[in-house]
Formats: sequence, C-alpha cells, structure tokens
Amino acid sequence: MRKTEKTAARQTAAAAKPKRGPIAAERPGAWHLARTETEKQLSDFEFRLERLAQAYYRWKAACLAAVCDVPLTGDDVAVLNVVRMGDEPKRLSEVGQLLNRVDVPNLQYATRKLVRAGLIETEGSSSRKETRYRATEKGRAVTEAYAALRGTTLPPMLDALDGWGANLETTAVQMDLLASLYGQAAQVAITRRHQP
Repeated sequence: MRKTEKTAARQTAAAAKPKRGPIAAERPGAWHLARTETEKQLSDFEFRLERLAQAYYRWKAACLAAVCDVPLTGDDVAVLNVVRMGDEPKRLSEVGQLLNRVDVPNLQYATRKLVRAGLIETEGSSSRKETRYRATEKGRAVTEAYAALRGTTLPPMLDALDGWGANLETTAVQMDLLASLYGQAAQVAITRRHQP
C-alpha cells in the first residue's frame, strides 16, 4: 500500500468512529454517591460524619498523648476508656458490644497493646472468651488525667456554642437511631451478597 493510500485509509477509519462530545465536567461537590436529592443529603451527612469521626479520634489520641507517653490511636483510647468504664472487668465481647465493633482481631490487637503498656491487665480464665480486662493502677491514673484534661479543654468550647445543651439529647437519640439504620442496611447488604 502506498503512502497516500495509507493516509486515505486512516482518514476513512477516523471518520467512521463515533464522535464523542466534550466530557461533561462534574459540578463542584458532585460525586457518584449523590444521584438523587436524598442521596445528596445522605452523602453530605456521611461526609460530615466521616470528618467528625476522624477529628474525634485524632482529638482522643492527642488528649491521651498529653498525659501519657504511650503512643496510642483514638481506637486504642476508646478501648482503654471502655475497659475502665464503671471500674468493672470486661470481656472482649463486652468491649466490642459497647463500642459497636465486630472487628475482633483489631480489638485483640488493641487490648494486647494496652496490656504491654501496663494500662490494663487480664484476669480470669486462660480461655480467650472468658478473659476479662480491667484497668491497672497506671491505667486508672492515666484515664483520670485524660478526663481532667478533657474537662478543662472541650466543655468550655462546647458551652460557647448556642443551644448545645438543649440540642444534645435530641441529637443523641437521632444518632442511636441512625446507628440502628446503618446496622439494618448492613444486614440487607450482606443478604444481597449471598443471593444467587
């Protein structure tokens, strides 16, 4: 095939391809999770919730780091505070239930880390299911210092927000309801995954 024939063939092939219009630019803030108005509102809420959760866990880690030289994550601090709650020993399953967590390997990792740091200790049976965790004297001192710093830091900021206290109870009930809805939605998603 001569050069002119090759050029003509390429031009013919290019003309035969369907032409695409310009790629539509997404509007700012639009994303794949927000196809309807309800999905947009839900996505906006979830994005704020994600940012709140990350800020909350970062705050817990920073607050604990100010009173203790053991490097812990926000998740570790949550486990420590739940183990200390009520000064009653707790099984790992109870810690998971109180935190609404089912990631047992991560909970086990956190408790081992806290035991190594001397903040909690085990008691009871050698069986993993029967093992209970409780705060050590060091763990109680650290959680008391954490509570004191938290009390002088966060509440004054919250008190400065108009209507914070009045809205807190309603917000807490709504958060519990939303946690239940997400739990139900997770069950629906799991059953869909196993449908033929």
